Amino acid sequence: MTKVKLCGIRRLEDVAILNEVKPDYAGFIFAPSKRQVGVDEAEALRQALDPSIPAVGVFVDADPLFIKEVVDADIIQVVQLHGHEDAIYIEETRRLIGDVPIVQAVRVASPDDVHLETTADMVLFDAYSKGVQGGTGQQFNWDYLAGVDRKYFLAGGLNPDNIRTAIETVRPYAVDISSGVETDGVKDAAKIRALMARIQEVS
Repeated sequence: MTKVKLCGIRRLEDVAILNEVKPDYAGFIFAPSKRQVGVDEAEALRQALDPSIPAVGVFVDADPLFIKEVVDADIIQVVQLHGHEDAIYIEETRRLIGDVPIVQAVRVASPDDVHLETTADMVLFDAYSKGVQGGTGQQFNWDYLAGVDRKYFLAGGLNPDNIRTAIETVRPYAVDISSGVETDGVKDAAKIRALMARIQEVS
């Protein structure tokens, strides 16, 4: 079954619905964003979150020591890099955080982008948008993923209406959704339930 990451969790109300629907991952954004949370906020959210749901910390060109701080506080169990982090950065981060999995986001503008070499444990494919490092809420051409044989997260404009087509088309390891389950910038419980139901139908 395709795994599910619900990202941009920033309120206790968001955590409550996640505890109900049980996604495979919850995402906390530590980079500048309208969904950004501080360490103290994230710690409170993690404490309220079902302990069986791993939390993913999303960072953009952050100091590796800051990532280590968040990992050491047991706030996150997976690290997602969404900036210009290179192999040297990834290795330095890995040295600091040990066996914690690292996911590197790749902004896809052309078919060549999906074949980017990386030392990260997994990749996340998201749409390219000029000047935007984090999630864009935009969809890219899934045809570019034909022939990709590594484990990856699919992101970019996913919502309850297109999630079934996305999974049937590319069969990703996981799907990553944030704005697609929001109304007026806030997580929408009805949309989250609808999304999870449609994923279960197709997986």
